Amino acid sequence: MVQRDSYQIFDRSPISAVIIKVKQPSYCSNNSIEILHLFNYTCSKTLFDVNDFIVPATENSAVSITTRIVDIEHILERCDNTILNHTSEYSSKHQCHHRSRCILPPFYRHEPDNKKLFKKNYGLCWFKSPTRTRFNYEALDYTIFIKHFVEFPQLDLIRHNLLSDRITKDYLDTCEYDPNDHPLCPKFRILKILQMVESNSSEYEFMFYYGSLIEIKISWKCDLDRPMKYCEPIYEFVRLDVKPYEENPYHPGSTFLVSRHFFEPNTSQLHRLHTHIYNLHIVVSVTGEAGRFDLFQTTTSIGSFLGIFGTGAIVCDLFATFVTNFKRVRYER
Repeated sequence: MVQRDSYQIFDRSPISAVIIKVKQPSYCSNNSIEILHLFNYTCSKTLFDVNDFIVPATENSAVSITTRIVDIEHILERCDNTILNHTSEYSSKHQCHHRSRCILPPFYRHEPDNKKLFKKNYGLCWFKSPTRTRFNYEALDYTIFIKHFVEFPQLDLIRHNLLSDRITKDYLDTCEYDPNDHPLCPKFRILKILQMVESNSSEYEFMFYYGSLIEIKISWKCDLDRPMKYCEPIYEFVRLDVKPYEENPYHPGSTFLVSRHFFEPNTSQLHRLHTHIYNLHIVVSVTGEAGRFDLFQTTTSIGSFLGIFGTGAIVCDLFATFVTNFKRVRYER
């Protein structure tokens, strides 16, 4: 009864809220062995701020940190591959006059016989320029600050991870999470997270190239019969994306596509910029349970135990009846 806390009433459905902030590193991990597996690491020479690589996530309690950017620029021209391929740096990997690839101007879209329009090159098509790729290796040193609240409504308990009796402002300015030295620090360096979710450091470059999906699990286990200082969060880190990449039938890692349109100065040509963003998609989940002594639960557990003892006596009697000789068994009326 004591081992299973059967004398308590539990609330295992907490309500949580998470706030995530990503901050620029105050120093670079240039001496770390793990970054030797990442080529062209230029943490101290970057020209971009942290805001250039943080993309708002589409769901709550998550953040996306860009690791690789692939820019593909297109220009809208008439569907004439022969002329464009010889006179412009833009090219097309498909036959532009094909109906699925060619765009008709609005005036010609509703013509009954628009097949002839493709042959006359009235259609328009997107022609692409050489792609440009950038890596954000500085993300290794980004710091994630997690502030979260958890409520156990059945027990009227609200807790947060910035424990006032354990975490002070001076402590927050200098600490970084470590499972042994600083298990309650809410600041997590990306390099440290990678070390905890992936033991093979050569995988780090694949995670930056394809993106990756990482979950930070925050669990609470609170015994309210003990002092409140023992009610504290426990952090776990798990990598969720599938590998190996060569055998994965779906798109590996984590990526999404954005685009924007613009005109070059003093020109009327429409340009389109496709940007493939590969990212470390970090999701935070909060679970937990809280228990407190309850008289009704205690009496119910004691009654169940007494009932088990009574059932045991009946089972023993039945066993003795069937094992012994029935002729020698006598029952008193």
